[in-house]
This record gives sequence, structure tokens and C-alpha cells, in this order.
Amino acid sequence: MVKIILDAALIYCSFLLAYYLRFHTLMAYFPTAHMGFKNYSGTLLIVVILWLAILKLIGLYDEKRSRMIIDEIALLFLSVLVAAFTLFGFLFLYRGLWYSRLLIICAFVIAIIGLTLERLLLNGISKMMKKYGFGRKRVLILGAGNMGQTLASRLKTDRTLGGEPVAYLDDDIGKIGKLYKNVAVLGPIANIKEIIKKENINEVIFATTKLPYQTTLDIITECEVLKVSFKIVPGILEIIASRVDIEEMGGIPLITVKEIGLKGFNAFIKRAIDILSSAFLLVILSPIFALISILVKIDSPGVVFFSQDRVGKDGKIFKMFKFRSMIAGADEMIPQLKELSETEGHIFKIKDDPRMTRVGKWIRRLSIDEWPQLLNVLIGDMSLVGPRPPLPREVEKYSPWHRKRLRIAPGITGLWQVSGRSLLPFEDMVRLDIYYIENWSLWFDVKLLFRTISVVLTAFGAY
Repeated sequence: MVKIILDAALIYCSFLLAYYLRFHTLMAYFPTAHMGFKNYSGTLLIVVILWLAILKLIGLYDEKRSRMIIDEIALLFLSVLVAAFTLFGFLFLYRGLWYSRLLIICAFVIAIIGLTLERLLLNGISKMMKKYGFGRKRVLILGAGNMGQTLASRLKTDRTLGGEPVAYLDDDIGKIGKLYKNVAVLGPIANIKEIIKKENINEVIFATTKLPYQTTLDIITECEVLKVSFKIVPGILEIIASRVDIEEMGGIPLITVKEIGLKGFNAFIKRAIDILSSAFLLVILSPIFALISILVKIDSPGVVFFSQDRVGKDGKIFKMFKFRSMIAGADEMIPQLKELSETEGHIFKIKDDPRMTRVGKWIRRLSIDEWPQLLNVLIGDMSLVGPRPPLPREVEKYSPWHRKRLRIAPGITGLWQVSGRSLLPFEDMVRLDIYYIENWSLWFDVKLLFRTISVVLTAFGAY
């Protein structure tokens, strides 16, 4: 309700300011008959209600659905644009509703700026309140595995997410009573109703895909009865559901899965953006490239740029470039350090890797070591956004469904990189990559690039 009142006031003020600009400031450049404000005041209330109705229809007042601020602003821009064109349509069809076209354009621009600043301010206030404990949800996590632990860690680290992990429930007897990320496993999942009431839970997150469908449906029903919100970490079948079509053959319904969206014209657009963006960034960043090159060379003996065989689209092997962040001969040391890997699955990662140089630790933490991959993007081996390019030895251990992440060009950043990076186990990384492939859009790429900036600045999950 607060948003609606603020939006109404801002839209009304936008028209007042637009009226002043049109018939005072811009009168010298675009002369016209001066219309008194009475010509507008009678219908201005109707215009405000119309704009609010359009904002409502597009979903900007749906409080149950949380969305990123960048999505909110994009929807806001779309809503105000639709509202402006709707008003133009009314002016064309109904001559009794008289408004200056230039005034509407001015009001549109002012409304976009005002409503965007309002959303940024409200978002900032909301995050600040959650940071200090106001409006935070008490979260129960089902599953104390890697995904559950990653969620708990993320909620504890970033309090602005608005969730406080209270407990886990897990059917693994060996985990019951233990602490993971300073959160206790209080019992099996069958105890969920009792725990929700006892711990005053506001939200349940399904962080396991091992539950039978019947059990999941029963828990969801229980949550609805208890008026507790719930979220589900999707499995592979849920991820591909966005491409499912139902058709009929001889009266029998059949489910088919459509081709992925990153083909044809979409692939051409993505590649064009990659070429233009990588070329521009290489030129802009060239002074920093020179500085990092000098620092790497001074810090330890060896080459400045490190190249490594990686697996790209459709299994093609290519040379991926990075600033060298480790001592010379680091790859030959992997067999001796293999047992120290802190990431499950086929990925070799050590948080405090003894092979890292002093400069290497710094550039790795800020992801600067990845910048030379802009050359890979320019020549077509990689994309700005896409799955992490794996090593050949990792791909040799892939299951058939893991290979689906090789269907598109790998990226410098992607959904895995902004969702926890080295904190996530291999299976969850593959799920995220497949989700990206299944749900690709240009807007998705733009959002991931913006999220990458935040992740790099905070160094979340980087090692």
C-alpha cells in the first residue's frame, strides 16, 4: 500500500513538473497556445489511476513475489512506457481528453526517474532494516547437504537477503544433532510440522532433490495450511519444464521438449554483443593489463599469461588465457595435492592453495586473472556469459547429463559464478549451468553481468 501511495504522488508530481516545463521552460523552443492548468486538473486524477492500474496489471504491486531491483526497474520502465502510449491512444480516440503530447513525454521521463529513485530508496531501506533484524524470515532448510549448507552460509553472510537459517531437517541419521555452518540438524523431515510450530518458522526451503514427490506435495500442503511460505531448489526435470510442450497424437497427450532458445538469430545476437563488448573492454582495460603484467613478472619467475586446455562448445578443445596466479609448474603438483581439494565432484580447488603467488592471491580474489579471456571471447572460443569452461580431465569423468553444459560456448561469468562459485559442489554447478541454458535470454545475460560486478567486489566464493 505504501508503494501505491508513493507512486500516485510521484506520478501526480511528474505531471505538475511536466506542465511547468512545457508551458514555461520549453515555451521559447516549442511555442503553442498556453493552456491553463484547469484544462488538465480535471482529468489528471483519472490519468494517475490509469497509470497505477497498468503498474498493477504488470505485477509491480505483487508483494508475494520477490525480484531483483534490476528486474523491478525494468518492469517499471515497461509499465510507464505502456501507460504513456495508452494515454496517447486515449488522446487520439477521445478528443475531449486534451493533453499536450510534449507534456506527456516530459511526464514520462520525469516519472521514470522519480519512480526509479523511489524504488532504489525503498530497496535500500528494506535491506538496511533486514540487516538489523527487522522483517527477517525464520527459515527452515530441508536437507543438510552441500546445497543446504551453502544456503545457510549465504543467508548468514548476507543479512540483507532477509532470511535467518534456524535449523535443518535431514533424513540422514548421521547428521541429526550436528551443526553445519553453525545451524543444527534438529531431526528427520517427518518432524517438519512440529518444528515449524516450535521454532516459529516463516519460510521452508527445499534444499534437497531426494524427497519423493508424494512427500514433497504433503509438505507443501502442510506449509499452506500453516501459512508458511516455501521455496524449492529445482532438480533437472523441473529445470527443463520451461521447454515442455504438450501435444496430442490420436487422442493421446504426449510431452515433448523444445529445442534450447540459444540458436539461430538469438545465437547471432549473443555473438555480435560478445565481439563488440570484448573489443571495447580490451581497449579500455589495456593500461591495467600492462600494470598487472609488470606486477606478475616482478612477483615470481615465469610467463605473464598462462594458457590451459579447456573444453568448449560441443567438446572442442581450446586454449584459455589467464594472468598467471600460481608458481611455474603448478599443474604438475596436482597429484600431490589432490587429497586437499575442498570441492566435491570433478573440480580441483583449494582455498589456501600453496601454489598461489602473492600477486596471484590478489588478482584471483578480484577475478582479475580472468580478464585475458576477453581474447577468447573476441576470437569465438568463449562468451561473456556462459557455463564455466571445464578441464579435459574433468570432462572425462562426466556422466551423459553433465555433458549438456557443453552445448553452448563457455563464459567468463555465469550463473554458477554469481551463485557461490567455489562454495558450490559440482552437481549444483551443473544444475545451474543447465538452468541457464534452458532459460537463456539477453535480459538474463544482462542481469548476470550486473550481478558479477557485485560478486567480484565482495569476492564471494572466490578462491
